[in-house]
Amino acid sequence: MFQGRMRNTLFIALLFSLLLWTPDLAPSALGQEKPPSLVHIEHADSMVGRMAGDVQFRDLDGNVRIRQDNVRISCDRATQNLSANEVELFGNVVITQDTLLLKTKRGMYSGDRKVAWSTYGVFLNDGHTTLTADAGRYETEPKIARFNTRVTVTEPQAVIHADTLVYERTGARALVSGNVFASFPKDNAVVTGDTAEHFIDRKITLFPSRPRLWQIDTARVERDSASTEADSVRLDTLSIVSRRMEAHRDSTNRFLAEGDVEIVRGSFAARCGRAAYFRRDSLVILQTSPVLWYERNQVTGDSIAVRLADRALRRLSVFGAAFSASQSKPTEQDSVGPPGRYDQTRGKNIHLLFRDGKAELIRVEMSAQSVYYAYDDRALNGVRRESGDLILIAFVDGEAKEIRTIGGIEGTYFPEKFVTGKEATYNLDGFLWRSDRPAQLPYPVWK
Repeated sequence: MFQGRMRNTLFIALLFSLLLWTPDLAPSALGQEKPPSLVHIEHADSMVGRMAGDVQFRDLDGNVRIRQDNVRISCDRATQNLSANEVELFGNVVITQDTLLLKTKRGMYSGDRKVAWSTYGVFLNDGHTTLTADAGRYETEPKIARFNTRVTVTEPQAVIHADTLVYERTGARALVSGNVFASFPKDNAVVTGDTAEHFIDRKITLFPSRPRLWQIDTARVERDSASTEADSVRLDTLSIVSRRMEAHRDSTNRFLAEGDVEIVRGSFAARCGRAAYFRRDSLVILQTSPVLWYERNQVTGDSIAVRLADRALRRLSVFGAAFSASQSKPTEQDSVGPPGRYDQTRGKNIHLLFRDGKAELIRVEMSAQSVYYAYDDRALNGVRRESGDLILIAFVDGEAKEIRTIGGIEGTYFPEKFVTGKEATYNLDGFLWRSDRPAQLPYPVWK
C-alpha cells in the first residue's frame, strides 16, 4: 500500500513538471502578456551606435526603412532608442499599414505601444478618407487615429473641420468635436455644431448638440444682351436649427432634425418638434406641433408637408387639426390691414397651392370652416363665416376672389356695424396668432 501511494505521488509530480515545460503552455498562454515584437531596421545608408548613460542609441541616416509586423516606416534619418524600443523620425516621414498612409515632417514611433505620433503636421489617407491636423497619433493595433488642432476630414461626399478627431478605421467612424464645420458640396450645404459622429461607409453624419444647417440655392438672373450691366446672382438660403440632427447621404438624401426645430427659407419659416428635409424631392415634412409662416400667413396642424419648386413654395398640405390664418388686408398692395382682423380656415386637412410664391387655391377638407373679412373699395364691409364638408378658396394676385362651400353648407354674413371692435368674437375655435416666427441665421464662415 505504501509503495502504491509513492508511485501515485511520483506520477503526479512528473505530470505537473511536464505541464510546466510544455511549449504550448508558455508564459503568454498562462495569462502573461506576450512581449512586443522588435522594431527592425531594414535599411539605412549609415548607422552609428552610441551610449548615453545606460541608454543605447542608434543614429540612422539616409533612406531609412523600418518595420514592425505589418507597419512600415521610411524617413530621411532616425534615432533609435534600443532601451525604450522607440524611434524618433526626421524628414519625409511615411508610415504605412495595409491601405493606410500617414505622412509628417517629424515624429515618434513606439514599438512597445505600437503608436506613432507627431506635433509637426499630420496627413493620413485611408483609401477613401483623408485626415489632416497640426498634431496627432495613430495606434496601429486598434487602428485608431487621434488628431487635434485644425483637424480636417475629407471624403467624397463631405468635408469636416473641427478641433479634435477620433477616427476608427475598422468601423470607418470619425468622432469630431469643437467648432465643428461640416460641408456637403454635392448638396451645397453646411452644418455647424459642437460635436459630430461621421459614419463614412454608412453615409450618415450625426450632430447631437444644437447643430445649425444652411443650404444655398443659387439663381442667376440673365440680363438683356444689350445691357452693359453684369448678370445678377440671387442666393436663396435654407437654415435649420435643432437640438439634434442627422445627415443621410444615401438614396434618400435627407436631413433629419429633432427638438426645438426652427426652419427659415425666403418668405416662409417654421417651428416644430421634428422635421425631415428631402433634398432631392425639395420636400420638408414638419411634425410634432408644427407652425409655419409664409408672407403674412400662418398654418398649424398635426403635420405639414411643404413642397418647394424653383426655390419657392409650390404646395402645402396640412394633416389633422389643420388651421390657416392670415392678416386681412383690403388689397394685396396694402402693407398692413385693419388691426385684429384675420382671415381663417379650419378643417381636418388643408391643401394650399401656390404660383410664384403666392397662394392660388386653398382646399379645406372635412368639417371645413372659414372666416373672411369683406371690403368695399377698401372700406370695411363686415365678415363672412361659412362651414361645410369642403371649402375651396381661389386667389388672384394673392387676393381671395371666390369662396365656394360644398356639402352641408351653413353661412352667415355680419355687417360691419356688428364687427368693429369685436373682431376676436368671430375667430374660429383654436385660433392663436403666433409672434415667435424665427429669423434667418447669418451664413457661417469657417476660420
